[in-house]
Amino acid sequence: MEQRLSQKQIQTLAMTQSLRQSLEILNFSTYELECFLVEKQQENPCLKVRSKGPILTSTHSLQQIESQSSHKDMLYSQMLDFQLSDELARLIRWLIDDLNEDGFLTATLEEYAKWTNKPVVLIEEAIDVIQQFEPVGIGAFSKKHALILQAIYHGFSLQTIDIITNYFDLFITKRWKELSKKMIMSLEEIQQISDTLGNFSLSPMQQIKVQNPRYIRADAIVLFEKEELIINYYGHAFPQITIDKEYLHGLPVLIDSSAMAYVKQKSNEVTNLASQLKWRKSTLQRIIYEVVHRQHRYFTLGSQFLIPLTMTDLAEVLNLHESTVSRAVRDKYLETKSGVVSLKSFFSQPSTDDISATHVKARIQFFIQQENKSNPLSDLKIVDMLKQERIHLSRRVIAKYRDQLGILSSTKRKRFERKEI
Repeated sequence: MEQRLSQKQIQTLAMTQSLRQSLEILNFSTYELECFLVEKQQENPCLKVRSKGPILTSTHSLQQIESQSSHKDMLYSQMLDFQLSDELARLIRWLIDDLNEDGFLTATLEEYAKWTNKPVVLIEEAIDVIQQFEPVGIGAFSKKHALILQAIYHGFSLQTIDIITNYFDLFITKRWKELSKKMIMSLEEIQQISDTLGNFSLSPMQQIKVQNPRYIRADAIVLFEKEELIINYYGHAFPQITIDKEYLHGLPVLIDSSAMAYVKQKSNEVTNLASQLKWRKSTLQRIIYEVVHRQHRYFTLGSQFLIPLTMTDLAEVLNLHESTVSRAVRDKYLETKSGVVSLKSFFSQPSTDDISATHVKARIQFFIQQENKSNPLSDLKIVDMLKQERIHLSRRVIAKYRDQLGILSSTKRKRFERKEI
């Protein structure tokens, strides 16, 4: 074997600070971009923000959504209902910060004691306080534990608590025939317990209602006039910035070199940011135009005519990276005749040559909503029903779509009702 040295020229994309900020700005929603520019304007006296284009006038362009960023703040506020020492209060806040997205603790008492350098008895005291917070189930160690806490709080029978405590897997997976033998109960009685517990949450954190609404605003409106689709872009979605000439004119005629360097630096920052905003506008408008063009039948005939479209397909057509398309469509919205729609919702994986996965999922959901609950539709039966609509899919694909919709299998959807005599 012989070793040789050789030179090879390759082209790579360096992630510069400017490029990184450009991608960050592309990723911003309209609201996030406004907040970002307000912050920049406070930092840079040379920056002036202005908007051009159509003004938002349609009330349909506004959609209220709940902020999910203050869940833990709601838990912190409940600490005020308890008389807590400073040490215990700090520990409770630390544990709240460790709660996962469901509101559960993620480690054992011993691990928390080791990590915080606190005695186990103090960890237990802190957790006991958290488990008295609302909604009931916060601070549990698992879904099973959360359900037990809720059952105890609402004064359920010892038999119900026994089922959750000792036969949770059988109960939650609906292996009720086996459970009925172990508990010496009828299927109808287990069904009644399930119906009652169905009102409880296996994700307590998601039950917190944060009274901090904000509004999403459409970035563009798509109109169908004279047999033609027209896209109007809202001015608030594409703010422009300029160098504030009034600020520059207000400066003394003679300033020292350090002040001159500062003004030059801030002016350059405005120029760079203006270029990044221009790129964001161009990229997003190209994507919106292509989406509207490809989903023409959706805008003219209705949502059931959505065709398969992937971000990879669009990226290839527009000569963009798929991640760029993904950033651009995040939290962007179009106003249509049916209301404000997420730009991301126009993308789906194809299921057949001419039917979108979104359409197939809608049909699956419809079939299951109409089924006989005592004899639910199997995945194979749904395959046959779709074939009658000229949609040919395998049972495995149907099962995958059903799972994505959060729908249980037919055996787990079956209900046991007491028959009338």
